[in-house]
Amino acid sequence: MKAIRALLFGVMGTAVLFALFSSNLWPKTAVAAPDTTPVTTITVNSGKDLDTSNSTTCATQPCTLRRAVIQARNLPTNQRPVLIAFNIPATAEEGYNSALQIWKIQFIGISTDLATLRYLNGSIIIDGSTQPGGRTTGPKIILVGSGTGQNDGLKLGSTATENANEIRGLGFQMFKTHIYVNSSSNIIENNWFGLSDDGTNIVLRGGGEDDGSGNTGISVAANISNNVIQNNVFTGLAGVAAAINGNTTTFANNFIGTIADGTVPDKETDPNLVCLQWDWLGGSGISISGNGNLIENNTFAGLRIAVSPPTIQADTIRVSGDNHIIRNNKIGLDVGNAEIGVCGRGIYLQGGTEFNQITTNRIVKPGLSAISLNDTPVVSTSDANTLRGNVIKKLTPWGEIEGNNSPEDAIQITKSLPDAFRNFKPAAVTNIDGTAVTGTAGAASPCPNCIVELFLDDTDAITETLQSLAVVTANASGNWSATLPAPLATGQALRTTSTTAQNNTITGMSLGTTTGLSVLYRAAYEVFLPTLPK
Repeated sequence: MKAIRALLFGVMGTAVLFALFSSNLWPKTAVAAPDTTPVTTITVNSGKDLDTSNSTTCATQPCTLRRAVIQARNLPTNQRPVLIAFNIPATAEEGYNSALQIWKIQFIGISTDLATLRYLNGSIIIDGSTQPGGRTTGPKIILVGSGTGQNDGLKLGSTATENANEIRGLGFQMFKTHIYVNSSSNIIENNWFGLSDDGTNIVLRGGGEDDGSGNTGISVAANISNNVIQNNVFTGLAGVAAAINGNTTTFANNFIGTIADGTVPDKETDPNLVCLQWDWLGGSGISISGNGNLIENNTFAGLRIAVSPPTIQADTIRVSGDNHIIRNNKIGLDVGNAEIGVCGRGIYLQGGTEFNQITTNRIVKPGLSAISLNDTPVVSTSDANTLRGNVIKKLTPWGEIEGNNSPEDAIQITKSLPDAFRNFKPAAVTNIDGTAVTGTAGAASPCPNCIVELFLDDTDAITETLQSLAVVTANASGNWSATLPAPLATGQALRTTSTTAQNNTITGMSLGTTTGLSVLYRAAYEVFLPTLPK
């Protein structure tokens, strides 16, 4: 059966049709902040950190990065945006490593802002790629925190009005939180967080594996908007790679848990050692809250933090808040689609989340549930979370965590959710004839005009969605028909989900709410109930 899965997973490029119920249901895609042309350029000409003064500027030579930041902060509005560029001599005295062709800036202390450098107070650009010469395979400038990684790195804005800063082309090592984002419309791109100088390993920040390469890569504050975090690499973070608490943030095209080239070295293959202390320490995933954030085209692989049972591994994408788009992410696959896995859940929706789109993600070999739906009914109810086109593959049983109210699953429907939702049955298949499939609403679950998605699975006891085969719309009576791209082969079967197209189809819930997965259907209309946990 697993050989069939490998074949199916390789052909899952079949187009998935999307039914867009209304313009109000689907949130707008966040708009990336534009690049800016600098008015002023300050050039760092030394790789040293000579003092921790909060007032010395590049009027006192040499021009260090600390002094350049202080000078940039003092510029009036008409002299911004200001670019902090680099032209550091290629000598060992200035932190140059001739073998790797990089410059390392070792900081000796922190500023009065409780971070290594003074905060950037708006329209300040730090661009490591401006350094002449050096390598082209990663950041040329590596920033190294003082001590054992207990101090923070950069702060973009002290208030929500100090916007439009840009950080690119830098490596960050030995910081606690590498970048705080306290303002809007910032760009953070093409940086490394937690990687070794050559990008092939992790730099632990001093406390051993428990401390990881830092606590957080990027922390975005609440109630700010339009930040862009893209094309970065985050590895080994003990807390989260990125904590996105603001609104309309774009987090795209990043590698999380991998080395610089998007692969995972030294991944344990012995099933008895996977996700234990001998396995690759990829760190944590990301958390999102706020409203309307876009998480797309990211690669998460090899995620593991240094915890022992009963503490569970971190979620890959932990979701709270509303109106987020989470699409086209690879979870458990590296850049070349090698099946690496992650140690925790794939996508975890906390209680009270509403109007989120979870679409066309690929989730392979998660340690716990691929997608977990939860609720906090005393506070607020989860509602209108739409799942579409998500491919899920698992080689071992989903299992159960002692003390949890629900077993793990491909789409986990926890007992904290309203009974009306938990008991609502997705579309039923009534006949499979070659490529023609017909069906009805689920038993005792009227679903007028619902969107029905058909997934391919095999017939073992592990619930999966190996390929999205069709997305169709039922009629007012809940009846529907679909055409498969090819007839089912031996050992292949179907599962369904239903997504409501009207409010209160599921009592108390809005249109756009997707159910869990159905039982298994195969040709000749045989129904295979899931194996009950012992």
